[in-house]
Amino acid sequence: MKLYTIRCLFLFFMVIMFHWQAAYGQVEHNYPVGPQYTNCDSLDISSASLVEMIGSIENSKFRFQQQFKISRTYGIMNARFYSCDGEKGFLIMKVDKKDLIYLDVPKAIWDALITAADINVYYKAEIRDAFSVIMED
Repeated sequence: MKLYTIRCLFLFFMVIMFHWQAAYGQVEHNYPVGPQYTNCDSLDISSASLVEMIGSIENSKFRFQQQFKISRTYGIMNARFYSCDGEKGFLIMKVDKKDLIYLDVPKAIWDALITAADINVYYKAEIRDAFSVIMED
């Protein structure tokens, strides 16, 4: 009888835990959500230099941001993606030792970039000439 009671309590505990995680887990919204706890919706990147623009972006609060860095001396060396709405955003890249800011890049493009078998090939085919870019002259 004691073993049966322990098993019942364990099962009850597991059901409560799974229910609690489902109730309070992070979910994607199926409706538009405005920029909460961010200041990126009023971001002004009309600064004088590329370095100042990158600084303004990096010092703002975004709903989604992610980055990667690769140790190499050519091609894509690092990339950072910042999105205010979770759909489109700024893609800041260092390519061949030059900083670039791509504007209005869909998050789906970022997701495909970070999962691509060869990020340099993907970059050249899908990003390089497809989006507005800001770079130093």
